Amino acid sequence: MSLSLLRAVRWIVIAAGAIAYPVLAHYSAATSAATTFPSLGVAVSLAPSLAILLWLTWRSPTRWVMLLLCAVVGGLLWGFWGVLERNFSWVYFLQHAGTYAMLAAVFGVTLGRGRQALCTRFAEMVHGSLAADEIRYSRQVTLAWTLFLLAISLVSSVLFFFAGIEVWSIFANFLSFPLILLMFVVEYGIRLRKLPHQKKHSIMDGVLAYWKTPAVRPGASSDPR
Repeated sequence: MSLSLLRAVRWIVIAAGAIAYPVLAHYSAATSAATTFPSLGVAVSLAPSLAILLWLTWRSPTRWVMLLLCAVVGGLLWGFWGVLERNFSWVYFLQHAGTYAMLAAVFGVTLGRGRQALCTRFAEMVHGSLAADEIRYSRQVTLAWTLFLLAISLVSSVLFFFAGIEVWSIFANFLSFPLILLMFVVEYGIRLRKLPHQKKHSIMDGVLAYWKTPAVRPGASSDPR
């Protein structure tokens, strides 16, 4: 099988999973399946966290430690499965709201005095040295992403506690990701107007470049002094 075909298959699988998971999550949490088949809700709600754990185990240089952790997690799941079946909606909520709150913190902490804004770091990874207006704009974008991600987390919390699981599930499973895509589009349009001289790259170009340099910590300055 050619490399291009393998890549195509990989992206098809990723796209299928990205579509199937929110549909299955909504079905297991906001329909009669929540009471008639609670094990499905537990399995689907825990799937992302367990997938990350398995991926970290596979990549870990101390795999035996991670395997021991997996065994402990497996034992806890076995022992508390009944509790999880009665409360798996909380797993969904904490996973959704908590992830966005964590991402907001990742962006926001880099806005502290003396720190380099995360989007500035992304831009540097793609464009190299930045002009003063580019640094100022990328810092404003970091603030915008911080507030946006925090807003998603807050809306998720309000809907979960006050609007019911059905409404919350629609927002969490079907609206959150399109809102993120809309945020990318809006930011790109604003950047075209604010920085017309800058070469056209998306924030994802910077994210991917940043991902390939794991030694650089969020907020770390590029100034060697």
